[in-house]
Formats: sequence, structure tokens, C-alpha cells
Amino acid sequence: MSGLFWHHVHVTVSDREAAASWHEQHTPARRVRPSKRSENLISGPNLLQFQSKAVVTNPREGCKLSIGIGVSDLRKAINNWQVAGGSVDFHKPSAVRVLDPWGVPFELVEYSQIGYSHINLATESPEQMRDWYESNLGGRRVSCEWDNSRLVLAYDTILIVFEPLLSPLSSTEMIIDHLGWYNNDLDSKFDQLSSK
Repeated sequence: MSGLFWHHVHVTVSDREAAASWHEQHTPARRVRPSKRSENLISGPNLLQFQSKAVVTNPREGCKLSIGIGVSDLRKAINNWQVAGGSVDFHKPSAVRVLDPWGVPFELVEYSQIGYSHINLATESPEQMRDWYESNLGGRRVSCEWDNSRLVLAYDTILIVFEPLLSPLSSTEMIIDHLGWYNNDLDSKFDQLSSK
């Protein structure tokens, strides 16, 4: 593994405490101490943070599609999700996109890493986006265990999956706000990424 180490994904919802409580009860996550801005959930080594106010603006050429959750039994996980008040958005051959009660998109997949396992990003040029991430944030190319047609970069504890954008970007409010990596020199990395 080369490049930066994974830290978190931030989500914007209307009631961050209620969302964190729901996810603690109905997903493989546990709640940990909140920060001033976020309610925090850990699943395995990965951190999901619920905030009440968006931090970043919509991207120009891509979108954050969903947060992946690895499960051992997909059918059972879908049923439990719906019983708890979530909904099914659509089925793919090897995965199901679901929404929590706040409309946050998740993707349930049968995968050996149980819990938060991947982030799905979409763009009109998935190969170029993957190449940019690899060049600027590291990661290594791997095969996707549940769908070998997807382009994937593996970081230390999470996969970033790059998919084709199937419909034009909308101007609706972003729910998945931003992704976070550890870095020892924020100013230098900010300058480097801004120039690219």
C-alpha cells in the first residue's frame, strides 16, 4: 500500500444524533465519542461521521454515489434494513443500493470485510478519475471481490470504487459531503492537489 492512509467519510443529514443512533442499532457500526461537528460511528477500522451542515460544494465532474457495507448474507441484510425503516433504491446483480431514513445512499454487498468497506464514486471518465486518485492519493489497483467489472483502488482500510456516471449530475444537496485521508503536511498537500 502506498500513498495516504484512509481516515473517514462525512455525511450531511438533518438530525445527526438520530441518524447515528439508527445506524448504531441497524448496521454493523458502533457509536464513539462525538466531536464538536460530528456524530461518529466506527465499523471495523473505518469511520463514518454525521454532520448537520455541509462543508464542501458539489463536484464539477463526478459524484459520491454511496457508502459500501460488506455483509455476510445480502438477503438478510436487505430485509433487516427495510424492517428498520430504510428502503431499497435499486438492485444490481451483485449489490443492492439502499437508503437510510435520511436518504443517505449505501450499497450492501456480500464481502469478506464486514462493515464499512468501500465508497462508490461516479464520473463520465472513471479510468481518468481512478488515475488521478492513484497519482495524487496513492492506493493500489485491485479486483473487486463482488463485481470484477468495477475499477478499484485499495487504501489501507477502504476501497474506492470508480463507476461510469449513468445520468447527468443534479444540483440537489449533497448528502455524502467529503472523504478524508491522513496527511502529515496539510499546507503542502493542499497546494499540490489544488494545482492538479
